[in-house]
Amino acid sequence: MGLRQADLAEQAGISLRAVRHIEGGKAEGVSLRDFMLALFTVGISDRVFQALIDDPALDLDALETNTTKRVRLPRSNAEDF
Repeated sequence: MGLRQADLAEQAGISLRAVRHIEGGKAEGVSLRDFMLALFTVGISDRVFQALIDDPALDLDALETNTTKRVRLPRSNAEDF
């Protein structure tokens, strides 16, 4: 697409720092909103969403039928050590 980082930041309405973090693969300090705005601005949001839909790890039917229940372990006493 040939956008400079500063141009992308301005067009997306996000900070240059956020663009640098996204481009560098650093999620820390980047909001989901800023990430999504960057995707929309460069025109790849549809491809990202399709990749998520096609990911078998995100099979919602399988996740909903998961019947694993949380188990609370008994507390340990000082006498146990």
